[in-house]
Order: sequence, then structure tokens, then C-alpha cells
Amino acid sequence: MKIRASIGTAAVLGLEKILLQAKPTTAYLLMYSDTNCLSNCSFCPQAKESAGRRDGLSRVLWPTYNLDEIIDRIITQETGLKRICIQTVRYEKSDEDLLEILRRFSENKVSTPLTVCCYPITKEIFQKMKKFGVTRVGISFDCATPELYDEIKGKKRGTNISWNTMEQAIQDAVGIFGKRFVSTHLIIGLGETEKEAIQFLQKFHEQNVTVGLFAFTPVKGTPLEKHPQPDIESYRRIQLARYLINAGKTSFSKITFRRKDEQRDQILDFCVKKEEIEQVISYGKPFRTSGCPHCNRPFYNESPGKDLYNFPVELTEEDIAVVRKSLIDSF
Repeated sequence: MKIRASIGTAAVLGLEKILLQAKPTTAYLLMYSDTNCLSNCSFCPQAKESAGRRDGLSRVLWPTYNLDEIIDRIITQETGLKRICIQTVRYEKSDEDLLEILRRFSENKVSTPLTVCCYPITKEIFQKMKKFGVTRVGISFDCATPELYDEIKGKKRGTNISWNTMEQAIQDAVGIFGKRFVSTHLIIGLGETEKEAIQFLQKFHEQNVTVGLFAFTPVKGTPLEKHPQPDIESYRRIQLARYLINAGKTSFSKITFRRKDEQRDQILDFCVKKEEIEQVISYGKPFRTSGCPHCNRPFYNESPGKDLYNFPVELTEEDIAVVRKSLIDSF
């Protein structure tokens, strides 16, 4: 059975020889299909109408390997990998293939914690996934509002997976896997305001669903290939807000936003003492890759040598100084 692995994962497993500036701490695997995904997300090279590379996702290459070889290397090698993340593609019989992949991990008694990032599926399949050892599930909205979702992933893209379908699937998953063991993703830079992004973060925090933040990345061959990446100062504010909300230090109702037209709905005040914000910035963690435990996705949003939206490793003092300046300059 074929499966794709991110090029960084393949390198850690000894399947490719490339220089890694930061090693992935999660093994990122992607279901293999001879056809494009039945979903039609505007930003994704796997999408039904995309002209992008089928071995691409975000800006990362995903070569094809034999699943049994991947499993064998995860079991027998000292890789430092602390989690396995299987990302799905929708196609005919994809549900069955996903369960077969999970069955093989289970039969081989792979002890590394297993996450599946999937499209909305039935309670029955969620239950089977859990039986095969899946400990966490991700169901990604990506968009901050129902209107953006319809435009970028939903009705206007010719798919029958609606915002309401996504919400129901997340509720079903929480009922099976438990609070804080279900996640979603939010991609910043798809047209949302900072206020809308914070409202999204607050909503899912209250539902005990974790949110992984990512920056929009244009990919050649997709409808959004010329769409710009988000302003990094705005992204830093949202990262900081996410951390403060999760830590119980602020909330959407406390945060204030600018009203002037040119900066409308930009964060004005986190309603947190300046000294406490400084301490949080110095900690560095708000600006690390967010998502499941041990997810670091090196250079998923950016190229090496450029400003990092999500840091894949602990920030240096120099990194923190750059982050601090971008946040101070934005107020």
C-alpha cells in the first residue's frame, strides 16, 4: 500500500538524504491517491480542480513510499519522532483506505501517539479509528467565518461539506475522543479580520477544541497562487492572543479592536498587564508551531532564511528580540 511522507519526515526516517535545518518531531504522512482530492479548497494543490503538483501540500514535497517500509522504520529506528500525523485525501473508498492504514499501524503495535487530520466522517468511523489506536483527531475549518469557508472551501467551490457539517463532525469527535483531544486549524491571511480570527479562537477554546494556527502560503497551480501571505505583525498579534486566551489571561470579550477604517478590527489592547505580556513574549512559546503535542512542521509556511511565521524549535534570544520588536511596532 502506498503512502506519502513529507520530505522532512522521509529524511528523518532515512529514506531521503537532505540537509534539515530543523527536524520534524512528528512523522507527517499523507494518504496516497491516483486522483486529486474530491474537496476543492482554493489554496490546496491536492484539490479537485488544482493544477498544482500532486506530491505537494503547502510548500512541502511529499514523495511516495511503501507503507510497510514507513512503519518498519518508525518501529526499528531511533528517529526522535514523538507523534504520527496521518493527513487524509478524499476520494472513492478513502474511508476504507484510511482504516486499512490504521489497522496496519495497530497490528504492528506502533506505540507512537497517532493523530488523524481528516474531513468530516461518521461517528462509526471515528469509533473504529479510536479502536485502532488513534488518540487525537483534527478537522480543519481553515477559514475564520462561514462566509469565507463557503468561498474558499465550501459551496462556491462545488463541495457539499458545509460549515454546519464541519461543526457537527467536531462535536461528534469530541464525544468520542474527549475534550482537548480534537483540534482544528485556522489559516491566517484568507481575508479574515483580526477580530474574526480572535472570535474563532475563542469559540473553539470554549468548546475544548484546540486550534493550530498557520499562515496562508500561496502554491503554484492553485486559484490563490498570487494571493499574498499575511502581514507578519498581524500574525504575531493573533499568535499572542491565542496563547493568552488558552492560558485564561484574556478573552474575546475583553480584547479591544481599532475602529479607524485603515486599521479596523486590528487588535488594540489584549486587556493584559504590559509586564505580563512582556513575560509571555520572553517565554517564546506563543510563536512556536501550534497544534497537537510535538507538532513542529518545519518550514511549512515559509522558506528557510526568511521570517518564520511558526518557529519549529525553541526561540533564541535573537528570535525573541525580533518578535518583540514586531509586536511593539504594531501598537
